[in-house]
Amino acid sequence: MEPRKRMERLAGELLRHQHLYYVLARPEISDAEYDRKLDELLRLEREYPQYASPNSPSRRVGSDLDGSFPERPHAVPVLSLDKLYDAGEAAQWLRKTAGACPGGAAFTVEEKIDGAAIVLYYEGGELSRALTRGDGVTGNDVSDNVRTIRQVPLRVGEPGSLAVRGEVYITRADFARFNAALPEKYANPRNLAAGSLRNLKSALTARVPLNFFAYEGFFAGESGGDHLEVLARLRGLGFRVNPRLGFFCDGNGRRRRALALFPEAHAAPLAGVEEYLGRRAAARAGVPYDIDGLVIKLTDLAMRRELGFTAHHPRWAMAYKFEAPQARTELLDVLVQVGRNGRVTPVAVLKPVALAGSTVTRATLHNQDYVDMLELGIGDQVSISKRGDVIPAVEEVLEKSAKRPSVYKLPELCPFCGSTLVREGGHHFCRNLDCPERRRRALGYFCAKDQMDIETLGEKTLAFLYEKGWVRTIPDIYSFDYSRLEGEEGFKERKIARIREGVDKSRERPFVRVLASLGFENLAAAVAAALIGHGFADIDTIIAAAARDDWQAFAAVDGVGETTARQLVAHFRDPQNLDLIARLRAAGLKFRAEGDAADRLDDSFAGQVWVITGSFARFEPRERAAEEIRRRGGRVAESVSSRTTHLLAGAHPGSKLAKAEKLKATVVSEDEFVALLGKRS
Repeated sequence: MEPRKRMERLAGELLRHQHLYYVLARPEISDAEYDRKLDELLRLEREYPQYASPNSPSRRVGSDLDGSFPERPHAVPVLSLDKLYDAGEAAQWLRKTAGACPGGAAFTVEEKIDGAAIVLYYEGGELSRALTRGDGVTGNDVSDNVRTIRQVPLRVGEPGSLAVRGEVYITRADFARFNAALPEKYANPRNLAAGSLRNLKSALTARVPLNFFAYEGFFAGESGGDHLEVLARLRGLGFRVNPRLGFFCDGNGRRRRALALFPEAHAAPLAGVEEYLGRRAAARAGVPYDIDGLVIKLTDLAMRRELGFTAHHPRWAMAYKFEAPQARTELLDVLVQVGRNGRVTPVAVLKPVALAGSTVTRATLHNQDYVDMLELGIGDQVSISKRGDVIPAVEEVLEKSAKRPSVYKLPELCPFCGSTLVREGGHHFCRNLDCPERRRRALGYFCAKDQMDIETLGEKTLAFLYEKGWVRTIPDIYSFDYSRLEGEEGFKERKIARIREGVDKSRERPFVRVLASLGFENLAAAVAAALIGHGFADIDTIIAAAARDDWQAFAAVDGVGETTARQLVAHFRDPQNLDLIARLRAAGLKFRAEGDAADRLDDSFAGQVWVITGSFARFEPRERAAEEIRRRGGRVAESVSSRTTHLLAGAHPGSKLAKAEKLKATVVSEDEFVALLGKRS
């Protein structure tokens, strides 16, 4: 690829991943992959400076600033760390830095915990504010949330100004327990820790099992001394300081003093640091929380000032980052997956290879652009990693195949139905509604827990029925004679009876569930509920509006924009969709909201417009909470507006909470909502 275009593509990708990581706390790639992209951009900018953009992501520190919280300036430097991935190179950096320090040098090696950085500021012995890292100059004030962390001292025996840098994190065991109860799962402990600091209600943060380690202290008016002594002083003030650290110095006396302060530490001469780094990297799985590297720091504070900073990082510290586990294997083939709405995804079929405790045979390739970026072809030798130590990913091509040197291209036709694939944006789609793969995926979606909740028709059972040709379309679920399963392997009388029971029970699902389960693009539960709440209380009213091409009627619904409104018109004018609705209506499914009148309890929520946000322990999926509101005469909208009267806020409510509070809507917690239901039912 031409250098300028490659630089523009890398810059765009890096800016997007910075936003995902620092702002949304939802990274899609590993730190190692991000660093490789950044390193490539830096190399290209050195080679082709005429193409370097003044707004290149290489020219700034990534920011985690969030407009939902006030921004305040930092009083101490909060820069990123330079990083190396090879223990030998890290040891070489240490020796070079030591050579610049007259009279000998000492270093600590501390765990780089994969959490959320925070800076605590104390005035007169009281915690005055807590700021996120932000852009290194300004951070978000998340003081109320940080005060809920029991390991953060609210008062200290230090009368002067004090700034403490540290890491908020969650242990893997706590994460597994807490995450299991959330309807919307977090990918890893780091995301949950970072997201919890941005809860707009500190009571929600208080429920999360957050921990804190302090790793730097800045005492007002003091500029000399030793980093290890600062850590010991912080510990004496009540801060948790990580005891798992290494101390490296060639002086026996200084090593003895270090062990006197931290008996649990490992102390050795400078020459022992490379062996220590390798040993700690190999033992990372034994640490109860996630660490993605080790940080090497010069301990002499006066010498730190002498060495100073670059625009991005201190010269006296270096991060030794652990690479994501990687392995080399061969790309045997590329399979094409087609989703229920026709989106096409290429999947790498790999020669089986052991990686991080499991055998990897498949990895997603996202789309054609990703394949082109890798210049990937069948038969190539590739490097794969487990992003976040979990998700298999193809990272790069190590050696092109001599027999098939070309780059893989998605087929022009859908491999399941032969229809021409259509490119829209970065993805390809099969637009044939009769595509057998789309139909199979649609069956699974319709029966899923968040939709019609036919738990007795799980993935394996549906696959069996589909392959037999017995259940090929959604209406077949209701017309098939399940007694035909008698005698089939794995289907005993009791199981068949449970399947019938599950199918029959689904006929009682309310109209809002049925509407959302049809699987039409952009017609999820929230949109379905908004339509019904706006007066589209039966399917005939919706079809009539679509027949008139009255997209404006749909656009008038809260949370439905013009694009979705025009899609709704197309959906409900499509002959195949109308046939689907007719067959499901004949099967006895509910297509009128009035059909739920027997479930109406009272009018205690009449005139109220509710918005639901966050995750809940007792309402999974969230549509269950919406049903309770509608049973009491209330309406449910997808987005907060001037018409919103109530916001039901679960854990991690996001920006909707701030908007609701600004509009003075009543904010109701999950516990308060349960109490309201009990009081008025």
